[in-house]
Amino acid sequence: MSEEYLMIGSFGLDVDAWQGAFYDDKLPADWRAASYSTLLRSVLLPQAEWQKAIIEDWIDEVDEEFRFVLYAESCANDKRFSSLVKEFSVLPAAFSAQVAGVVLQFQPEMVSSENKAHIKEIQQLFPLCLDAGKVDISESGMDVFCDSLGLSCVWYPAVQNEPLPSGDFLVTLINQETLPEQREIVSQIERWMSGKRRAGLFNTNKDDAPLRAQETRILAELMGV
Repeated sequence: MSEEYLMIGSFGLDVDAWQGAFYDDKLPADWRAASYSTLLRSVLLPQAEWQKAIIEDWIDEVDEEFRFVLYAESCANDKRFSSLVKEFSVLPAAFSAQVAGVVLQFQPEMVSSENKAHIKEIQQLFPLCLDAGKVDISESGMDVFCDSLGLSCVWYPAVQNEPLPSGDFLVTLINQETLPEQREIVSQIERWMSGKRRAGLFNTNKDDAPLRAQETRILAELMGV
């Protein structure tokens, strides 16, 4: 078993549609982070949510072992990329201490020396994984690009057979995979994690992601991951 634990959670936690199923009907919206953290120990936050989390001090609602992974949307130009790097560099210290890594949306057509320099700046701040989408990683050239930076790419098991071997931080996104399918996914991630590498497995289902993530967490624990 890897010495680094596998983070399991949902994509987002501040979702109205989960009220009544995952969250109690009467739970105030501003208590969601606290409630979520008692059932799942990590979350992949969309950009709007992690920005909200900073403003509303969600860090005070979770314990110090809870981990956030931050999702950053694609930067269309150099100015926006520079702005994102600056935003990461000035995150509150207490919040940064519980950030396990960053996922950066990054399409193959964005590969350039300028963007490579910005990516390196983010790497100096947090572990990083690039999200090229549900593409053929080899055909798109993202495997070569990621390897040149010592990074991995977000793994979509539904359309990609295996994760990139490069990098030290891997994020995997699933949605409606069955438990047998998840067992194989978790096994592949465990093999990837050998050598003290960290990984996160997050469910993106809009209807019931955290409930599905709880099932995945139990499965992983039974597997000893």
